Amino acid sequence: MIAWRAWIEACRPKTLVAALVPVAVGGAVYINYADVEHFGRKSDYYLTFGACLAFAVFAQIVSNFANDLGDSKKGVDNAERVGPQRAVANGLISAKAMTYGVLVAIILACLGGLPIGLREPTLFIPGTIALLLALAYTLGPLPLSYLGLGDVFVVACFGVQATALTVYALHVMVGRSAQLAMPWAPALVAGLGLGLLADNILLANNARDLETDEASGKRTTVVRFGRGFARGLHIFNLLGGIAALALVFGWLPLLLLPLAIWQHAAFRRAQAPADFVPFLGRSALLLLLAGALCVTATCLDWVPVGIVFSR
Repeated sequence: MIAWRAWIEACRPKTLVAALVPVAVGGAVYINYADVEHFGRKSDYYLTFGACLAFAVFAQIVSNFANDLGDSKKGVDNAERVGPQRAVANGLISAKAMTYGVLVAIILACLGGLPIGLREPTLFIPGTIALLLALAYTLGPLPLSYLGLGDVFVVACFGVQATALTVYALHVMVGRSAQLAMPWAPALVAGLGLGLLADNILLANNARDLETDEASGKRTTVVRFGRGFARGLHIFNLLGGIAALALVFGWLPLLLLPLAIWQHAAFRRAQAPADFVPFLGRSALLLLLAGALCVTATCLDWVPVGIVFSR
């Protein structure tokens, strides 16, 4: 395989949706629930939004590269594994090169977030924590994914944290008035909804890898509780995620319910590892559509501000 193609696949493009959507939805939450009458310059909004987007994407790549490297070292990605090839385990990228890749991704994430970090130094703290957690997902003495904490990590970091920090960054960088407080409630609820939907990407991955993860000692929630638990969590994530977004953005996200039910019915029928492979893309697509509907509701001014959450 051509080297650059191996690096692109190691970035796992489908998973980058989980980084892009929370930032986009965070921007929408800010527009709906912040003090928009006292906005600063539009250029400040776009700069802050772009910096959040760059940081989130490269933080996701840090996590993906570290996962590729860590799972290879621990023997999880072996010949029996079903699904896309992993770069290090299949010799497409050396472990040393991937280590450098992780470092480069960290540097790019820091550079991406630097414009807002310099103006609001307190944002360096959650940004640093996010990068450390991205590494700790698979690397280190207590890797989160091997302890069954992967689902918590996805919901907390690529849902709640990413969305709420985007709103907070916009609040401190763009807001020019102290009349309204930071809209924490809608930011956290929207982030929870996105995190639950994003977790189904991980859930499909872990349901596929049940046998190989169990053999290598990777104690994911699916290994601990079985594929029956995965099916129950799958529908909980779908319904809970869509409901949380509907609380913040109104009825438009509810249009996803038929697609969500169809996806879950197919997920319940999946049995063999290969049956779960399509659900990585399907879960990413549903997350992307959810974000698009939230942004659409914002653009059309259909968000019922004041019914559940007020400015």
